[in-house]
Amino acid sequence: MKEISNSMPLVLLILLSVSVTQCFQTGSISILSRKINQRYSSTRVQLQNQRNNPQRHNDWKLRRLNRNIIHRRGRTEYSTLSSSQKEQHDDDDDDAMEKTKAGGDYLPTMMKPEVVPNTTPRQQMERYRYLHDASLRLLNTHEFPPGSLKMGKWHELHSMLVAWSKWINSDIELLTQGQYQIMSHAHPTEVPLLVESILKRIIDEQAAGNTHVRITTQMYNIILESWLATIHKTSILKRYHDEVESEEKGAMCVVAAQRSLDILKKMQSENELKADGSIKPNFFSFLTVLKTWLKACSLTSIPSSEKAISSHLASRKAHQTLQWMEYLARSGKNEHAKPNVLAYTMVLDAYAKSGEKDAGTKAEALLRQMQNENMELNLFCYNLVINAYTRQGRRGGAVDNAERILHEVEDIYQQTGNPSMKPDVVTYTSLVTAWANSNRRGYGANRAEEILNRMIEAECQPNTVTFNAVLKAWCRSGEMDASERALDIFKRMKMEHTNGNKNVKSDRITFNTLIHTLAKSGKSEHLQRAEELLEIMETNKDESVSPNSFSYNIIIEGWSKVRDDNGAQKAYRILQKLLAAEKSGKGIHADSFSFNNVIFALSRSRLKSSALRAEGLLQFMDKEYKSGNTRIKPDVFGYSATIHAWASSGDKDAGIRAEALLELMEQKSILGECNLKPNTVTFNSCIDCWAKSGQGIFAARKAEKLLEKMETLYKSGDVSLKPTTRTYNSVLLAWAKSNTKCAHWKSVELLNHMWEQYQSGDIDLKPDALAYNTVIDAISKSHREDKAQMALRILRTMDKLYRAGQNKDARPSEFTYTSVLNSCAFSSICSVNSRRKALDTAIFTLEELQESPYGRPNHVTYGMFLKACANLIPMDEERRRIVVEPVFLQCCKDGQVGENVLRQLRLAAPEDLYRKLLSGVRQSGAYVTVEDIPEEWRCNVKDDRNKRRKFRNRNFNEQKQFRP
Repeated sequence: MKEISNSMPLVLLILLSVSVTQCFQTGSISILSRKINQRYSSTRVQLQNQRNNPQRHNDWKLRRLNRNIIHRRGRTEYSTLSSSQKEQHDDDDDDAMEKTKAGGDYLPTMMKPEVVPNTTPRQQMERYRYLHDASLRLLNTHEFPPGSLKMGKWHELHSMLVAWSKWINSDIELLTQGQYQIMSHAHPTEVPLLVESILKRIIDEQAAGNTHVRITTQMYNIILESWLATIHKTSILKRYHDEVESEEKGAMCVVAAQRSLDILKKMQSENELKADGSIKPNFFSFLTVLKTWLKACSLTSIPSSEKAISSHLASRKAHQTLQWMEYLARSGKNEHAKPNVLAYTMVLDAYAKSGEKDAGTKAEALLRQMQNENMELNLFCYNLVINAYTRQGRRGGAVDNAERILHEVEDIYQQTGNPSMKPDVVTYTSLVTAWANSNRRGYGANRAEEILNRMIEAECQPNTVTFNAVLKAWCRSGEMDASERALDIFKRMKMEHTNGNKNVKSDRITFNTLIHTLAKSGKSEHLQRAEELLEIMETNKDESVSPNSFSYNIIIEGWSKVRDDNGAQKAYRILQKLLAAEKSGKGIHADSFSFNNVIFALSRSRLKSSALRAEGLLQFMDKEYKSGNTRIKPDVFGYSATIHAWASSGDKDAGIRAEALLELMEQKSILGECNLKPNTVTFNSCIDCWAKSGQGIFAARKAEKLLEKMETLYKSGDVSLKPTTRTYNSVLLAWAKSNTKCAHWKSVELLNHMWEQYQSGDIDLKPDALAYNTVIDAISKSHREDKAQMALRILRTMDKLYRAGQNKDARPSEFTYTSVLNSCAFSSICSVNSRRKALDTAIFTLEELQESPYGRPNHVTYGMFLKACANLIPMDEERRRIVVEPVFLQCCKDGQVGENVLRQLRLAAPEDLYRKLLSGVRQSGAYVTVEDIPEEWRCNVKDDRNKRRKFRNRNFNEQKQFRP
């Protein structure tokens, strides 16, 4: 208990468990009895009221039935069996192993507990109330002092133990049948603690000199069974209850399993100390404890965040218990402790369910130990090892080891011809799942499909789980043809079912995995196919195929990542369908993920009023959450995406609307909604919104103020608001667009500050190419006479840092060189000498780009150079001809003659040169256009301005719109 107590949040459970342990050690029961009396005082009042009603006669018959349970118990102790019966017991173990392969229970038939037949939930509740009341009465030391339970009275305690055992098993049976809603009795741990108190009272009687009392192994086994039932009950209640956190459930299971192990160790130590065989643990005792650890491991293996606390501990404890059993049998201290195949198999299963990073390795080591001890292994043992490697995930070459075990099984089957060792559907499906979980991308998916084909060739019929695992492998592959391959698998499933394999039937997992694969492709045609599959799920009357929230959300997410004009509209429409399905009462609910992805889609779209629609959805989420719908809880992502939508809108009021949302988030976080605390992404979106708002100096001041606020809060200890390169880039953009005289030196100042901070160790402020390009853009818009040379110096700095390896993010591009040419073209210069310097800078920049490894001049670069020639060289100078003609010819050779190049050529070239250069072109209008020139002159032009114009001022085409 001590080694795990630090991780147990169930303080009450631990206190009760420790209290029972102390009672065993000190011999006092009064404190625990008083606690239990206080706990169940209300139940006694209810029972007294029931005794005064007409149902008293029926209650009396029920009590009489409980008192006689022990005479019909029928449990046989392993220690009392004859040699032939023990051999039959071992055969039962082997039968249990075979049944386990089909999903049966581990316990042999003779060890399976009895269940009261035809017990209804109401009768079970009445039985609980009676047993509870009668137990408290017998535990009352004031009414029955220690030593007073002579003859038949102590037999009542024994009978009460057996009755509780039968009640526990009946309770589990009813819960398994899904009748939990009717049953509202004790917490899962309260009954085992009460049963322990009964046994403690029997021990107290013996200690007080009561010679009539007999303590047996069976009594202790009943307690072990009760703790096992506690874990079993917890696993069943998990289906109905979400109030108890996973951490608490895992803690409860580990406490229950640890308590059963402590009781077993006490039995063994008492037997060694007193040499009293009456309480000597038998094989059933050890097997029950092993199964308790296995059940704990099964329950706590999900979610993965709790594995290190609960599931890993449970698997290790199971193995330690097995090693202890080996030691007891080897040392001769307990011959009943010798583990058999069943005991080893439980530990193998525990490792398979644990999800430890080396679970497969440990399971295989245990399998080799079984081989060394000449145990008769069966297919189930090998399947468990493969499953352990499967759940090990991507670590430690798990999938290769799993396939190696399969080859071993196939070799054994071929050599021996033993049909029981022929790989079955579980064997192959586990390996397919291992490949699906591996990090081998396309290779893993192909191997999974090959295993499926190999399985069919071996005349082993696959089932739905097998096909779903292959679909999962293709979903995770990331291959370009993953959608097509997944659709082929889906067709094979339908064909397999049509051909008579009833074990293959498409279910919700099949459709969801296929939809997920299609949605991840990012292609509109695949998402259309995903919507068709969703419609099939919606119209299917089979509940196993009906869609859930994931079915809708994954399509919404897929459309949100499509950049064409339909993405946001489609995502919006699927959200409407999800909300309609929610209203129909099908158990489907929209959540924050649904709304956030639609808001994200709107933030990336170019549709008109996208920002208003995004903010409308955000307000709807807030309204629903305040009305009690906790699934639709606004978070930082939703607010940040809405602010980004305003940044992309180009609206003049975008900055004001974005900062209002930011202030709202800050207010709510101060009032206790910590999930709405703004972070760096939120501030970056707001700064970007101001930078793109077109508000000039006002926007630049606002952006800089937000940056200063971030730096102040970060220095005060708020690490979630650390400024990054993107933060500074947005502020640089705001100054570059401010059109003020101080914009260029403000930009240079910020750039120098970024470099200084990076040099001092702040890697998050490393200037990138965007930062340098923005500064060059700010310089080009200034009125400095030397702005061309100043821009060129920034380019030289970028080139130097990149070539020296000091800043690989500062790599220049053709856009950088074009920005320098822009500085030359718009230089406001009066003197001839200054013009010559600017022209020399332009010529040098273009020639350097043509020879550099950073790219090639494009149509914008050539157009900007021709503009520089028109502005810097007088029309009557011969130099204009010398410079313009070779540049245009090179532009034609590069296939970069666009509309802008032709327009600048008319301004830069003298009339006779213009006619000469275009002499072979047939002019269709007043001026030569792109359509008139040869195809090879314009073949490499990539101009998307018309495309941007097409999206401008576009509205939703849907007639029915969701109105939050």
